[in-house]
Amino acid sequence: MYPQFPDRVSESGPEAPPDKRKWGLRDMYRTSRGWLYPYVRSRVMPGQFHPITAYLFLEYKCNLDCHYCWSFDNTVKGMTEDVARRAIDWLYDNGCRVLALMGGEPLLRPDFVHKVVYYAAKKGFWVYIATNGRLLRPDVADRLGDAGASAFNFAMDAWDLKPGLPKALIPAQKNLEYILRQQYVATWSFSISIFAATIWAMSAS
Repeated sequence: MYPQFPDRVSESGPEAPPDKRKWGLRDMYRTSRGWLYPYVRSRVMPGQFHPITAYLFLEYKCNLDCHYCWSFDNTVKGMTEDVARRAIDWLYDNGCRVLALMGGEPLLRPDFVHKVVYYAAKKGFWVYIATNGRLLRPDVADRLGDAGASAFNFAMDAWDLKPGLPKALIPAQKNLEYILRQQYVATWSFSISIFAATIWAMSAS
């Protein structure tokens, strides 16, 4: 189902960051339901298994080939929709409400990840998507944000392409700039991760 929130999809983000970001009651409730409630529940409920954050590996494939990464066998099939739904249902029944979609590169199948985000968000999950940014085109970001994605994380190893470090900012710069602008009018937040492997790889080259 797209778009659920046509006003947010059609609105263009500011060219310069505003002094303050607007958070509506709906956004605050969704964040609290994802992070605060499961934490409180984990402290007061009996037993020891109270997961707050779960990592769902949708793909073992990737559109890049980083020399330090285990995700190099692109013959391995990704997760099916049935397995994803059953995993989300199981996590929900055990009190988890924060779901990180991982890979490989989780955006290799944008229609599939859209269904996963939509299903998880409808159940109340705070959904986090880790990506190298190359496939997070504006239309993909809009669809995932509208489906209920709460956060995008760009994994970067270098400013520009270097031998063995294809996760560079420059090839994904337009996507990054769009995400930065739209986070002020859409439902998501944004972060960048620079892995320790970057320091090792650069010092070894």
